[in-house]
Amino acid sequence: MTAHPSPAPQPRLVHAVILLVTSGLTVLVTAILGPSLPQMQAHFADVPGAAMLVPLTMTVPMLMMAGLSLFVGLLADRIGRKRLLVAATALYGLFGTAPLYLDSLATIVASRVALGVMEAVLMVISTTMIGDYWSGAKRQRLMSLQVTVSATSAFLLNNLGGLIAEHGWRAPYAVYAVSLVLAPLMAIFLWEPTARAASGEVLAQHDDTPFRPGLLAGICAIGVLVGIVFLIVPVHFGYLFGALGVQSPAQIGMAYGLNSLGVIAGTLLFGWVFAQRLTVPFQLGVSAAIAATGFLMMKSAHGYGALAAAGVVNGVGCGILLPTMVTWTMRSLPFSRRGMGTGAYQSALFFGMFVNPLLVVGLEPLMQGSRAAAVAAVGSVVLALAVVALLTGVLGRGRPGALPTGRPAAKAITGP
Repeated sequence: MTAHPSPAPQPRLVHAVILLVTSGLTVLVTAILGPSLPQMQAHFADVPGAAMLVPLTMTVPMLMMAGLSLFVGLLADRIGRKRLLVAATALYGLFGTAPLYLDSLATIVASRVALGVMEAVLMVISTTMIGDYWSGAKRQRLMSLQVTVSATSAFLLNNLGGLIAEHGWRAPYAVYAVSLVLAPLMAIFLWEPTARAASGEVLAQHDDTPFRPGLLAGICAIGVLVGIVFLIVPVHFGYLFGALGVQSPAQIGMAYGLNSLGVIAGTLLFGWVFAQRLTVPFQLGVSAAIAATGFLMMKSAHGYGALAAAGVVNGVGCGILLPTMVTWTMRSLPFSRRGMGTGAYQSALFFGMFVNPLLVVGLEPLMQGSRAAAVAAVGSVVLALAVVALLTGVLGRGRPGALPTGRPAAKAITGP
């Protein structure tokens, strides 16, 4: 008698929550710490180089994510996803909370370097496992929710960080301990994905999907631009308001909050409207056009309301653009290369985020010293991308091999 394998696990709400919360942890790098940096700067005022080292505690994890995400993906494809994710999540809590008791600024910076390595693992593998567990429309909605969770977390943590910082510059680092609760939940509920169901039947997005290095390289090139685009508002919005004479932290903070709400709205539009009705070129073209419009509006804004509105428009475009890129990456990769491909895209995205200040500040002298004009120059490049994508969508309609709409029924790639 032939033994039948036991039914394979199916992804449920608990798995989605764990993976979405995991990917949302990465916003802790910037969202929770910003308000406490001046206190930290004052505490280490006597340390040589503190003026540079203190800001590095926020930015160095992002650099590590840019440099290591590709290698994390390769490692995940080679040794598996789950055990790497569980170990990194536990270490994330240890390194993240280290500044609570470290007294040397140099060792704190070193702990943030280690944290960046763990964050690369968390972001790449949680995204990859969403692609492993779900496919089709469900996958696209979860990818949009991934950005929704991150944007919502940033919105809440930006406000929470200021309140926690009232208890000292070390206090915000205690929030990283949440990952110590998350790690055992991963060990209990998640399973190692495979490319086949228990019956041996090959499901959607399996290893027969051709691996196209050229396409992945193109996605990564656009990913660098997307990283630059997404960090324009977080880094430069305050300067744009300052140029208009708006100095009130409360007013500027409200504009940042409105931008975050725009991002959230964009992710929901993608998951429940765009993903079901538009092909990838149209998703990319429309989202890039909206984001670029926001940038161009920033240049022409002459008052608080106009600039805040520009931030909302840009946020909606970015909220559609981010899940568009992630789902495009996922559907183009076979299972055996999904970790590597996801890591390559994440490396490109975070590299774009890292170079954003260098690019925009470098453009400013060429634009008669106008930060708004430098932002608009980036917007012009994004608008050109939108035009190319929309033309590709129009010309590709009805042709064999056109990019899919995302309408196929969602199937899960399950584990043993």
